Amino acid sequence: MKGVILAGGKGTRLRPLTCHLPKPLLPILDKPVMEYSIELLKKHGIREIAVTVQYLSSSIQEYFGDGSKWGVELSYFVDSPPLGTAGSIKQAERFLDEPFVVISGDALTDIDLSKGIHFHKSGDRLVTIFQKEVASPLNFGLVVTDEEGCVIKYVEKPNWHEVVSNTVNTGIYIMDPAIFSYMEQHTFLDFSHDVFPTLLQKKERIYGYLCDGYWLDIGTFPQYRQAHADILNKKVHVSLSAIEVLPSVWMGKGVEIQEGAMIQGPVFIGDNVTIQGGACIEPYTVVGKDSVIGEHSHIKKTILWNDICVGNKCELTESTIAAHVVIEEGSTLWEKSVVADHCKLGKQTIVKAKVKVWPGKVIDGSTVLVSTVSHQSENISTLFNRGSIIGKANIDITPEKIVKIAAAYGGTLGFHSTIYIGSDQHPYSQLIKQLFMSSIQVYGIHTFMCQETNESCFRYGISCEKVSGGVFIYMQESTDGPSLILSFYDQHGALLTTRMEKEIETAYITEATRLPNVKQIGSSRKVEVKELQYVRSILQIINTSLIRKERFHLLVNKLNSSFHEAIFTFFQELNCNITWIYSTGNEDHMTSLIQSSRAHMGVIFHEHGNGFELYDAVGNVYTSIEHECIKVPEGLLRNKEGSYYPLSIKRGSGYITCYLEEENSKVENNHFKQDPLYRVGKLLEIMASHHISLHDIFNNYPQFHLLWEEVVCPWMEKGKVMRKLLDDVPKQELEVLEGIKYNHENNEWSYIVSDSEQPKIIVYSHSLNPSLAKKKIMNLIEKIRKYQKV
Repeated sequence: MKGVILAGGKGTRLRPLTCHLPKPLLPILDKPVMEYSIELLKKHGIREIAVTVQYLSSSIQEYFGDGSKWGVELSYFVDSPPLGTAGSIKQAERFLDEPFVVISGDALTDIDLSKGIHFHKSGDRLVTIFQKEVASPLNFGLVVTDEEGCVIKYVEKPNWHEVVSNTVNTGIYIMDPAIFSYMEQHTFLDFSHDVFPTLLQKKERIYGYLCDGYWLDIGTFPQYRQAHADILNKKVHVSLSAIEVLPSVWMGKGVEIQEGAMIQGPVFIGDNVTIQGGACIEPYTVVGKDSVIGEHSHIKKTILWNDICVGNKCELTESTIAAHVVIEEGSTLWEKSVVADHCKLGKQTIVKAKVKVWPGKVIDGSTVLVSTVSHQSENISTLFNRGSIIGKANIDITPEKIVKIAAAYGGTLGFHSTIYIGSDQHPYSQLIKQLFMSSIQVYGIHTFMCQETNESCFRYGISCEKVSGGVFIYMQESTDGPSLILSFYDQHGALLTTRMEKEIETAYITEATRLPNVKQIGSSRKVEVKELQYVRSILQIINTSLIRKERFHLLVNKLNSSFHEAIFTFFQELNCNITWIYSTGNEDHMTSLIQSSRAHMGVIFHEHGNGFELYDAVGNVYTSIEHECIKVPEGLLRNKEGSYYPLSIKRGSGYITCYLEEENSKVENNHFKQDPLYRVGKLLEIMASHHISLHDIFNNYPQFHLLWEEVVCPWMEKGKVMRKLLDDVPKQELEVLEGIKYNHENNEWSYIVSDSEQPKIIVYSHSLNPSLAKKKIMNLIEKIRKYQKV
């Protein structure tokens, strides 16, 4: 069996350490991380190895050469231009003429490859993915398998609401050469985003192998530091270049420790290191070869690369220092600070916590560095919440943050892409819109700016223009103050996919953006909002002639936003008799108005055109659920048999869904299915076709009650709990969606999903009987609490 090492990573999240060094050459205890991968392959009898390289590829080839120093044969395949994890391996197709093992050049592991190879060969398998259990699967590929190991679902870098297991893709695979038939030559292809989804769609033989042993993906600073600590704690079985001279104290050749110096393990000290008198080396410190630690300096939990000079009376705590750095006398480096290669810090320099100093910087003495260079966030939450960024205006979302968001978004688009951008009438929204436009144009992105509008018209406008996406900015009042919302859409007017959200979040965290030539900056032009065209497009997909004959009398709230004109035109075209109302907060008052005026119903639209409430003549209130906190995928609230319109609304403390048969379904654009004018128009069509009232719809049709409860679950327990819930039910009774769906009789179901914002799991029950729904919820909550204790 042959091997492949993927060594093309740029290590963007590890900058500035990787500015001049490819990620596979990052040293871990004085050895490049890729060297551990080579040694692992050789240990399991794999000596013919292909290495795919891209970023700073010559450095990797120069260090490892032909591999003879390690007793292997290395063949290099340069990935230029970048072709992705799968596309790069495709280049080695002729070399890989037998089953092969794929391993990452930037992960640390001692996994028993031989056991995985045996598993792969024991059945007719095209691909075997090595899996590991982790506490937080957010930065990995989530792999869900059945009891035989067959992969049934794969989600790359899921959000918390998509976490249905805690088993993830390690990036270690065993593959048959037949895999190449699913890859095009010279095409960018990623295993996680392209190849694996194709294999699952075609029901190919893709399996997961849950392996033992140590594995750590080294993609962030916390992970990089963790790798050192785990080796020092002997949690991973790898060979070291130094000798353990005392328990948990490793030293290389030629080490000089002067009188009065103190060393407390676990520590690693490389070749030819000098530790001068009075110096103190505390646990979890790594000192690379040819380095000098000055008198009375205090080093704690710090990683020092090679050829570093630390002056007298310095204090370094939880720092990471790259090669060829000079730190002069009396300097202090605080927790999680990073100094890149070839820097010089003058006497009495102070580097504050989490500050990063980029390569080649010379810092004058007595300088206090408080740089706000981005650092890897340890917050468990994410930037996006289902396609939107939400926060308190001028508190959570400030002008400075908007500039970063615009830069991250622009960095994920190609130069000279065009986006559609709009806002509501609030002065702060308009200010942020102008700032967002200016910031993104710096990155070579053109903008179409529409005047103040509402969200529904804005989404329709995106679908009419040839743009790459859109951003709508608006203010929303809440009980604890006004919030600013930035909603991001794709070129069709649909909210961004999770994959796009992750790309923007990664760019935001790493600030991995590139500025074009000043001649390539983007331009802006104003475009007209197509409100009349938007209304007419809705009217084309409902039975207007049927509604006009009924001459419905409706009570509708008067809005102070641009959506009012769209509402007025819409109902005028439907020949409805409208009574405008201004007081909307009293339900009893609304009921009496409907009864006294003999109106068919009352409709209260939300200010931004993204939701509504309905009132019937007997006092019931029905709320659209699209913008509630409910986390049920739209597809769950649809009857798959025949052509049905799901009338899904909130009434009282629960949710009700009626499935009403349609003769003709003409909705082509998915975003129209969530549009408030379409939903209200469709409701009027149903009332007209059956000659029934709003209240009668819920009396004459089967009502499914949707109840839900939350249960507290720590972030790091979520994946484990969800996986145990998966294992708890026969395969034929469940579906793996964003969460886990349990199918019951009579189209009833339960649904469990991880909350993306809080350490909670949400449990839903969709049932004809509300008391039965409540019972099912409590049974599942009891299981969730039990599995947290296992």
